[in-house]
Amino acid sequence: MSLPDNYLDLPAMEPPAGEVQNLDNPPNGNNTVIGIYSVCIALVTVFVILRLYAKFIFTKTARIQDYLILPTFVIFIAHCVCWLRMNNTTGNLVHTWNFRIGDMAPFYKVNHLPAAVGLIHFFYSAVMLAIKPLILLEWIHIFGTAGRRFTWLCYILGTINFLTYFIAITVDSSACKPRAAWWDLTVQGHCINTRNLPIATGTINAVIDLFILILPQRIIWKLHMSRDKKIGVGLVFAVGLLSCGAALARMSLSYIYSDSSDVAYFFSQAGLFCVVEMTCAIIVFCAPTIPKPIGHLAKQATSSINHLLRPFSSGSASYRTGAAVDSKSNVYVHIDEHGNAVPLAKLRSGKSGESAKSGQTGQSAPKRAGSSETGLDTV
Repeated sequence: MSLPDNYLDLPAMEPPAGEVQNLDNPPNGNNTVIGIYSVCIALVTVFVILRLYAKFIFTKTARIQDYLILPTFVIFIAHCVCWLRMNNTTGNLVHTWNFRIGDMAPFYKVNHLPAAVGLIHFFYSAVMLAIKPLILLEWIHIFGTAGRRFTWLCYILGTINFLTYFIAITVDSSACKPRAAWWDLTVQGHCINTRNLPIATGTINAVIDLFILILPQRIIWKLHMSRDKKIGVGLVFAVGLLSCGAALARMSLSYIYSDSSDVAYFFSQAGLFCVVEMTCAIIVFCAPTIPKPIGHLAKQATSSINHLLRPFSSGSASYRTGAAVDSKSNVYVHIDEHGNAVPLAKLRSGKSGESAKSGQTGQSAPKRAGSSETGLDTV
């Protein structure tokens, strides 16, 4: 079947009623995407660094999950870089009716390797495949006294999560034969319908998120924990709610995406919830270990600031009291007739007036009844 010569210049879809089509300079949400991704990258970087500091330096109690968070963090950054690269095409959050057919291929192809899985989906699935079991391993460590049933529930949820995203990566990587048919409509090939894949993964993901959030709650309220642990758990609970919200929003968008023709816009929108979900999951993993090292660093910073300000405070006190730094008020020096200084003595008592007078006249000061002689040390 031959395509018309101007096929690639045609609109990807007709605009709905009331919408104005703009194929030359379509409005986009690139700045929104940059802002959200920048905040997420900054938050994840700070929390991962604090986690590594806490486990490898502060407490020196690193476990397997602390070693695995580093490659997970690298994959998260790779996902963010790939998504931001789409800003260099038609743009993010652009409605499909503002795309030309020829512009759809660069939008989807920019993050694909030849004959390989799409990098955006691969990196997202890899992060989610890893981070949920890491959180559950952390739960087992923190709530180790909760019993075997709690431990086995964590293992079961981790296994379900791993299998879900492993299958998702496998299906997505083999969805089209040849792979280029996924993004290039001019390539003859066969693609299976993967629109229901995000619905399946999104639903399972949201359920696992809810279980991760709810699972330790009964145990938390029964345990007698320190203030630092309560702060950490409170932070985990708050961020966990946000993570569940992002997962539910992505699941809802997956249903909309499966029935909508505006695939480019909803694809970008789902990506924003994906990065929020990944960010929250990594924070949930890192947060329980944060309060103690932060408190330690805060004390060190306060001590350093006080040490730096101490000389200024001492100088101000000396100036206010009129004290001289190198003053030797109790040492008297006699100047001979040739102008040479001859040290006399250093006073040890408060009778400076009488001693000075005695030193000048060469006579002994008169003794008072009941008083002792002033002790003098020869200089």
